[in-house]
Amino acid sequence: MEEFTYGMIHGVIESKRLITIKSRKKINFYYMSKSMFKQFMQYFEPGIFIFMTVKIQTRYYRGFVVQNVVSIDKLLSPNKNRPTIYYDISIIKSGIKNLINQKRYRLFLDFEMSMPPYNNYQSFVSEIIQAGYILTDESGKIVEEFSSYIKPKLIPEISLRTKKFLHIVQSDVDGGKNYDDLHKKIVELQSKYNPIVYVWGKNDQLELNKLNRIHRLNNFTKTMQFIDLLSLHKMYYGLKNDLGLFNAYSAYAEKTDLDKQKHDALEDALVTKEIFYAFKDVCNNKRLIEFN
Repeated sequence: MEEFTYGMIHGVIESKRLITIKSRKKINFYYMSKSMFKQFMQYFEPGIFIFMTVKIQTRYYRGFVVQNVVSIDKLLSPNKNRPTIYYDISIIKSGIKNLINQKRYRLFLDFEMSMPPYNNYQSFVSEIIQAGYILTDESGKIVEEFSSYIKPKLIPEISLRTKKFLHIVQSDVDGGKNYDDLHKKIVELQSKYNPIVYVWGKNDQLELNKLNRIHRLNNFTKTMQFIDLLSLHKMYYGLKNDLGLFNAYSAYAEKTDLDKQKHDALEDALVTKEIFYAFKDVCNNKRLIEFN
């Protein structure tokens, strides 16, 4: 079980990732994970007010009785009527809500990439070998869908690892479109609709940047607005670790018996779309979802 607590930081034990708060002549110790402590350590000093959610149950840690910190909600330095706010999750959530609610076309994009062979992979360079996207208008209505294999240029023969992981054969990619065709379609979408591009993680945008350089094509990613929906989830929910696409979908769909992810680009783009609109409901207080 958890509880909300706050107070002025009394001391910091950096080597043990502990902060202390003095309450009625008693010193309380609070322990943080490595990632959390690293994220906020620049603000941890005596005199700073901290608001946080902690585990009610105490435990022994390196000679101290501590409570585990679940999340930090606010950090501020008192200054009469004008405190300096260093961090406030409510402000962050408000900013995410405004971003999510923009009246824009949205492009949900996903790629599958080639994978290195089991041996002699030192010179391997990954390439997009399948692309899928779904374009929606301001109301969420699907305007256009796209799905195709993409022929790799640098290493035309895909590895056995790639074939096994994606359940494909060489003839699938051999019969696919050229990357130039995919580039042209995305540029056309940008020109016609100027959509916000939603992806799950940063890899898809990085792969586009890389292939635009390899193929010596105009790098449209510099002028398109890419939003990493995974990063938004980590900020909004205070998650320490990355969240898998289908784990997120499972939570929103409230199902525990989902089929395993098929690693199909269009299917993953569709799942990203479904997650976005469920997350939008959460941001607008229409749904309540918690991630452990």
